[in-house]
Amino acid sequence: MSENRASEDSRWLAENEARFRALITATSDVVFRMNADWSRMQRLDGRDFADDILEPSSAWLDRYVPPDEHARVMHAVQAAIASRTVFELEHRVIRPDGRIGWTFSRAVPIFGADGEIVEWFGAASDVTRRKLAEEQVAQMNAESERRRRLYETILSNTPDLVYVFDLDHRFVYANEVLLRMWGRTWDEAIGRNCLELGYEPWHAAMHDREIEQVKATKQPIRGEVPFTGTFGRRIYDYIFVPVMAPDGEVEAIAGTTRDVTERKQAEEAMERLVETLRAEDRHKDEFIAILAHELRNPISAVHNALQIMKLAPDNPGSVKLSSQIVERQVTHVARLIDDLLDVSRITAGKITLDKRQVDVADVVKQGIDAAQSSVRAGGHRVSVTLPEQPLYVEGDVVRLAQVVGNLVGNAAKYSPEPGDIAVVAEADGDSAVIRVTDRGIGMAPETLPKLFTLFMQAETALSRAHGGLGVGLALVQRLVALHGGSVDAASAGLGRGSAFTVRLPRLVERAQVATGHESAVQGRLACRAVVVEDNHDVAQSLATLLSMLDVSTSVAYDGLAGLALIEEQRPDVAIVDIGMPGMNGYEVANRVRDRAWGRRIMLVALTGWGQDEDKRRAYAAGFDVHMVKPVALPDLQALLARVNADARPSTATTD
Repeated sequence: MSENRASEDSRWLAENEARFRALITATSDVVFRMNADWSRMQRLDGRDFADDILEPSSAWLDRYVPPDEHARVMHAVQAAIASRTVFELEHRVIRPDGRIGWTFSRAVPIFGADGEIVEWFGAASDVTRRKLAEEQVAQMNAESERRRRLYETILSNTPDLVYVFDLDHRFVYANEVLLRMWGRTWDEAIGRNCLELGYEPWHAAMHDREIEQVKATKQPIRGEVPFTGTFGRRIYDYIFVPVMAPDGEVEAIAGTTRDVTERKQAEEAMERLVETLRAEDRHKDEFIAILAHELRNPISAVHNALQIMKLAPDNPGSVKLSSQIVERQVTHVARLIDDLLDVSRITAGKITLDKRQVDVADVVKQGIDAAQSSVRAGGHRVSVTLPEQPLYVEGDVVRLAQVVGNLVGNAAKYSPEPGDIAVVAEADGDSAVIRVTDRGIGMAPETLPKLFTLFMQAETALSRAHGGLGVGLALVQRLVALHGGSVDAASAGLGRGSAFTVRLPRLVERAQVATGHESAVQGRLACRAVVVEDNHDVAQSLATLLSMLDVSTSVAYDGLAGLALIEEQRPDVAIVDIGMPGMNGYEVANRVRDRAWGRRIMLVALTGWGQDEDKRRAYAAGFDVHMVKPVALPDLQALLARVNADARPSTATTD
């Protein structure tokens, strides 16, 4: 029995060993056994168990495990031995072809009768493909996360609003700036539609229609719309585009919106500027045409007057009438030029006011005197009401009188002949008020806002008939503004007259100031003069006028001859033109002042150039006085009075 039993046991063991070897051979895993302390290893691959015994642990480590994994593997081994538990570890391994792969090793301890570990049996599975797939997935996830952070950073920091609608018109994405514009958090906004987020009904309905249009046509749509959010009322340019699914159907609608408020404002400003430039260009063309008309009229009158004098030189009445015509028309042209130059000076900030304490009554009287030619020409009646007590302002009496003169002249121009003009000066609180009223053609309401615009004229037949450059009222407004005042216009309508009111800051206390006024010398004056002028007509007419004032006058027609004549004559006054060929007036003045005798002569620059810079250059060259052509008789008489008052010796000095 025992022998049979032993034989059966031996056969059973042999069969089991065969099965075990077959299992080990069939598996794709590496099956191994280790001694108790893992110092020796044996691979079980169906061959004799003793065929693959490795000596020290370093041998199997070097053979199967990359060097940089040694420490991690041995740490896990020691932990399993110490804990007497199953060894499990996923680590890199050296594959039979020498390449590095991944394995999952698992070994279980075998205990002896004494309870100690006798050996370990384990298996190692090749997980290289899984690990590579996991690494690829991890890389893809990392790249996806990197891109998500990149896109989210861009979308959150762009000034544009970025969003996505689902097919039910609800927001499924909104970037940070859009959330700020709404004043909502992500949770408060996502999943809601436009109407639920506070869009006006018409606005929400418009976007609903546009979303449906994009879905139906699969084409983008663009628009522009105002919206009031936390950034205030802004104008936005937006575009909706379809997001296409793999099957070619629209699965969402993406959109971007850009704040174009500043651009729109710039475009509108540019449009206004273009329109302004067009209007100014039209005004310029109109002004040139009006200027030509205004200059032709006086030239025509002067030409006719000259023809009359030529045809009837011995007829005193005709000569007198012609002389009066010439005087009026020359004065008119000079006034036009002065107004244009004054506007130019004021616009360029080059005008200088001689401010002092002025009685408004004096301003009104001088202004009405300046407008007398227009008043008399129309046969108008002017009534003047002045305050009983002096009413003082601080200002340039000449410029303020120019304001009154322009307003009275304007009233005369646009009043039926004859007409009534009323000028009233009065105190009104802290202001001194000058009001000019007429019963003339009046103004339409649409004319009033642009009345003080340069070159502006009311479009009426009567206004065109009376002419004008459209400069006078613009000049009035700018001169009054330079005095810290204001001017307003009012009219009850066409045919119902006009009223202009000037307000100036009032001076309550009168200071003790010298008037500084010099009376023009009436009658005839006695002195010697030299006129240097290349225009023969101007030179001869001025010399004739001086001679009629009892002034001994000599004439030269160029700068070099003029210098020689001044040196020869040693006159009391030399009236020198500036713009002459050869030696100009500045050089003449310099040469005269270089001589000892020339320092006693009064030098007068008589020129058509009247800007402040022209005056500065004249004074720098040595001129005592700067006068602009044409010179009025009172101004010429005042100049000669000054010459006599200076009492400059005219002869006895030599070099």
